Amino acid sequence: MDEKHTNTKKTLLIVVAILAAVIFLLLLLPAFVETTMPNDSYMIKITGLSDLAVNGTATVMIPVPANAEGDLVMFESSSVLQPAGWRTAIRETPYGKMIAFTTTEDYAQDIFRPTGEFETKEEPRLLVPVLGTPENASVAEFTRGSGGTYTTVVFLDGFVPPENATSISFDLEYRGGGGMKYLIEEDTWTATVNTAVSSTESGFVPVPAEYHVIPGGIHL
Repeated sequence: MDEKHTNTKKTLLIVVAILAAVIFLLLLLPAFVETTMPNDSYMIKITGLSDLAVNGTATVMIPVPANAEGDLVMFESSSVLQPAGWRTAIRETPYGKMIAFTTTEDYAQDIFRPTGEFETKEEPRLLVPVLGTPENASVAEFTRGSGGTYTTVVFLDGFVPPENATSISFDLEYRGGGGMKYLIEEDTWTATVNTAVSSTESGFVPVPAEYHVIPGGIHL
């Protein structure tokens, strides 16, 4: 009798374990087959321009997201969305391609433009041009690391010098990658510029940029 009771108890435990495994797999299956495309986003915020008068045509240029080979990640097939009061285009410079904002208004306006799109590739990206990296590492070597501070460039021209110098703040953030397939999340790459430049500056101005890799992994 005791042996029969023991066997019945074992059978019930096995059935409960099988049911638990089935329920777990049913809950896990949608996440396992779910695929999330990599996403690229570029938040562009430039403030301090609204205090400046324009001398004919004013131009502001900023870095553009690209891979280690310099191929643009965003804006290849279409121009950047136009902020109020500005015309926007990708422009060649002595340092490489940059995003150029131009205006012929009497006074400039601050620029705020969030941009995002899905991608099909997963590869290290950062904001270019790159004028210098730590220990003179190549861009390819630098992007394979976990991150660091490098030097990029912004450009200002065509503003009437103010009587009292003010600051123009560049707050730029690129975020790319982060796709997921079969519960494996890919790395996410971020590159940011958070710096202030004097309104009396004209031409190309080297500025610091931060590069950081957020490691992917199994996502449950």
